[in-house]
Amino acid sequence: MPFMHSGNRLLTAGLFLLICRPVFSQDSIQVKIDNKSAHIQTIKDFITLKVAQTTDQENFSVHTGNTKYRINPNASSITTISANYSFISLSFRFAPPFLPGNRDNSEKGKTRSGGMALNFYLDHWLQELSYHRTKGYYLENTSDFNPGWQEGDAYIQFPDLHYRSFQGMTAYKFNRNFSLNALATQSERQLKSAGSFIPQFLYRYYTIDDRTRLTNPNQSSQRSNNLELLVGAGYYYNLVLNSNFYVALGITPGVGMLFMNLTTRNGSGEKIRTRQQDPIFRIDSRAGIGYNGERFFGGLYATAFAASYKQENAQVVNGNARIVFKLFAGYRIPAPDVIKARITELKNKLTKKIIP
Repeated sequence: MPFMHSGNRLLTAGLFLLICRPVFSQDSIQVKIDNKSAHIQTIKDFITLKVAQTTDQENFSVHTGNTKYRINPNASSITTISANYSFISLSFRFAPPFLPGNRDNSEKGKTRSGGMALNFYLDHWLQELSYHRTKGYYLENTSDFNPGWQEGDAYIQFPDLHYRSFQGMTAYKFNRNFSLNALATQSERQLKSAGSFIPQFLYRYYTIDDRTRLTNPNQSSQRSNNLELLVGAGYYYNLVLNSNFYVALGITPGVGMLFMNLTTRNGSGEKIRTRQQDPIFRIDSRAGIGYNGERFFGGLYATAFAASYKQENAQVVNGNARIVFKLFAGYRIPAPDVIKARITELKNKLTKKIIP
């Protein structure tokens, strides 16, 4: 879900505090607020700008018998910049090479990562669309395969391993008194504590492609094309401590199917293609604390994520488990009249299609 969606955490926290200090004094500036209910206030006519630092990066885990492979990118900290107005949110993500945890290229190799997301948040409906790409990985448990490896030595690296993902999620919020926007885009404020049951449908198409150049017939590489379809049923709760501070909790278990096309290539140019489909299980648990004032907002969110599936007709278990942290801060600025008119027109058209 969106509100969850580490580099040097002390440095990031320090920057966060520096941002907070001058802005808190401006938080008394009045903004135009619409009362949707006694539980929610919508902040109108303002664009919400947000900067976030997160540890959200795709990694892989493969188990075959007693052998385990943990494959990670050399980008422990991702920067996300986003803008939201009304019901639309647009964000871009990248891995700054100068941040600690992203620049030890001699040991872990070079990683390039980026992406974008476009999200729509209507009264009850949530629609997320995103694209991510990452190039360059390393074997975290290199010591399991190289007994002489010591801390500070170079890891086994996969510089030509590419990951690309196109993902979407459609969700429905049952309780009108619970604000997803207060947690995801901060375009609303939750005034009274509330929770909601939120079913969701997740769909993701992604590729994992080892583009290592093959120089002799004994070498091989693989590419997998994957379609992941999951149905989840989650519950989220926003505990409002006062008009500005809150604690958010949520959990979403999900089940579905993974459809995989695997292509194995060898140095002689031969390609072997196999197909399989496997049941997949996934669970997300989330927690966060935040401050959501009239102009300034910020917070810290955490997600514990786990997913696994067993390959068809094989004793191979693929998995992905990690804890993701997200530290963010943002500010609201007045929206130009041309943006107000265009977005209002678009929202009216979408609302008529969803609710004829």
